[in-house]
Amino acid sequence: MLNIVCHILELSCIFVAKTLIMKEFNSYLNDWNYSNIKKLIQEKGECRVYHKKDFFIRQNEISYFIGWVESGVFQYTYIDEEGTEHIVGYAFQDEFVCDYSSLMRGTLSLVNIQAITDCTVYVVSRHDIINYWEINYDTQHYGRLAAESLFETIYKQLLESYCTPTMRYLKLMKRCPDLKEVIPLKSIASYLGVTPETVSHIRKKILLNQKS
Repeated sequence: MLNIVCHILELSCIFVAKTLIMKEFNSYLNDWNYSNIKKLIQEKGECRVYHKKDFFIRQNEISYFIGWVESGVFQYTYIDEEGTEHIVGYAFQDEFVCDYSSLMRGTLSLVNIQAITDCTVYVVSRHDIINYWEINYDTQHYGRLAAESLFETIYKQLLESYCTPTMRYLKLMKRCPDLKEVIPLKSIASYLGVTPETVSHIRKKILLNQKS
């Protein structure tokens, strides 16, 4: 069963190497009851402080921990073969933070996860989380649902990549309308795969349409 969970999560990482106030951003959290795993991390985990620009995990390292963000914001980035950095996701307060595929399979992380504010995080080891998945049928079922929900979120993001930049921006703002208040314009542009100038043009066009 664990191999199935990991395979689903590895597929999701092909498409994206992935709240203070925006619970809708990582919408998988709305699809299943994560209170048990949150409780496990808080009870067994170690409370750590990550200062702005500290790394939770670096690309091409193995992830040995999963975290629960008590406060702060993390940014997920992927550096391609040409050395270009792409922003591919965020983790906010009351969300999990890790490269889950690397954590479960012991493979190299596909992403950098870096604090963009000071963060307080409860972290628990790979050993503890794997033991939790294997306790009984219920925890195995929970692990499968978590993997399926994560895959569904990434699959939707893949489909949205075929929309126009304006549509992608509108969908992003609908999911998390306050994102622009805490994330710089250039970061939103990178996440959408467009230039900052394109985002500025889209915002001006939206404002003009609202006034007309």
